[in-house]
Amino acid sequence: MLKYNSKKHTTETIKKLSPPEEGVMQLLYFESLDEAESSDVLSRLSLHELALGRLKKFSDHPQINIYKDHAVISTFIISDMLELIAVNVLASAHYVICICERPNGLRKRLQHDFSENPEHMKDTSHVLYHILNETLSSYLNAVDRISDEVLSLEKRVFVKPFENDIGHSVFRWKERLVKLRQVVESEEGVLKKLIHKDFPFSTEDSVIYFEELENTFSRVPSALDTFKENLQGIFDLQISLKSDHMNRIMKTLTLVSVIFVPLTFIAGLYGMNFEYIPELRWHYGYFAVLGVCALLGASILLFFKRRGWW
Repeated sequence: MLKYNSKKHTTETIKKLSPPEEGVMQLLYFESLDEAESSDVLSRLSLHELALGRLKKFSDHPQINIYKDHAVISTFIISDMLELIAVNVLASAHYVICICERPNGLRKRLQHDFSENPEHMKDTSHVLYHILNETLSSYLNAVDRISDEVLSLEKRVFVKPFENDIGHSVFRWKERLVKLRQVVESEEGVLKKLIHKDFPFSTEDSVIYFEELENTFSRVPSALDTFKENLQGIFDLQISLKSDHMNRIMKTLTLVSVIFVPLTFIAGLYGMNFEYIPELRWHYGYFAVLGVCALLGASILLFFKRRGWW
């Protein structure tokens, strides 16, 4: 727990929640719901019943719920493995409670930020801004990692165009992007509500910060849409390369069969069981037929070469 005193302009670590007082802001951070429930802090606070229930229940999409004296924000942080970790934040006039779905590095980063910059805890809106700034920064980091993965897939298409795992990877990434896109869309709605004048804890100063946060975050949905299009392009490119390769194989087989069509005709002609075929009794007939076959095959091959078909 962290406590900020506006008179001293300092933050300090506390073990127990202090009674609300003017000029004092407190941050309570729990890395799991079990940690929060094992503490008696939540039971000691005069929380709205619905607010307490919303704080303890992780949502499947970002949202904001406003009650009489509190507001509960459900958001997400994206881990290094691109997994979504739910984060619930309860805001009030004198304290902010943050509960994560499971342990991550958010607590350490917030504690370092507020310890080094005590003024970041001067009121509820500033605490919310810095919490959301950390969570939404994970989206930007995720965009960079996804960009590297998509680029890697593009290179694999040209190195190993017939690898079936490329198509499987494209499908898995498209699934992840669809889920991320849904979360990002809801996250944009949360930011718009924080900027709105009806949000009870917004100030003229904080609105500017939240607008900046929204502008920075706006590149995330467009980037995800671009990645989705790129993945479809990768899939289409692989299909095109496979089709082109198959066409080359069929072209080769067709040209070879065309060369042997007249040769097969000659062999069939002299293989007929008629009693009188003059060439069969000719001393050089066998060598003459071989020469004609070789000449026909070479002529057809030369014709293909000149036409650029082979």
